[in-house]
Amino acid sequence: MQKVIKSTITLFLILLIIGLIFFLIIYPNQNSIITGINSFNIYALSKETTISILTQISPSKDNYEERVLGYTAIEESLKNHNIVLEEKLLEDIDTKLKIEALNIEGKILQGESSLRMDDGFWHFPISPFPGQKGNVIIMGHRFMELPPSKNTFFNLDQTKIGERIKITDKLSSYTYIVTDILEVEPNDITAISETEDYRLTLITCTPLWTSEKRLLIVAKLDKLYKKV
Repeated sequence: MQKVIKSTITLFLILLIIGLIFFLIIYPNQNSIITGINSFNIYALSKETTISILTQISPSKDNYEERVLGYTAIEESLKNHNIVLEEKLLEDIDTKLKIEALNIEGKILQGESSLRMDDGFWHFPISPFPGQKGNVIIMGHRFMELPPSKNTFFNLDQTKIGERIKITDKLSSYTYIVTDILEVEPNDITAISETEDYRLTLITCTPLWTSEKRLLIVAKLDKLYKKV
């Protein structure tokens, strides 16, 4: 009888330890684990784990006092334009952005101001539509939503040259290949300038939990994937 009691207690302690390991180590770092599995890259996994730990000790977004940049910021430069969207064509055809290796996926939304970023990835309204010639610009927040939510650019700083960015809708599918990764000043509007190539520029704030600079992920359209 004593052996049964000892075995039961031992089993209980083992399960308790496993449970503690899961909740204290695995669960808080689930975003790191998912990202690592998707990318199969030891360096990327280590970097994301570090970011995840720093995120836990960083101030929450409720306590974070964002620096006010006003009309000088890239995303606020529309104040110089009179934008009126009578139709939201991208939303009507269910346009989505996906970077599988970074666990990023969400709808591309339209609107006349940067406030639309509060709801997801925002198509800068004076830029071309995906697949068209020119500089297609998509902006998004990094910590309005946090992992495991995919509808966020939280992991965008882990992008690597050659990464594939897919934009799909009900009619088409476009694949862009990352060619440049840049950091610019928040008021550097050259990031949204027109171009003669088929380009996609993703823009978000950096470093994490600040709005000090803008992270630009520049990608070029792989025309082999332009239509399906």
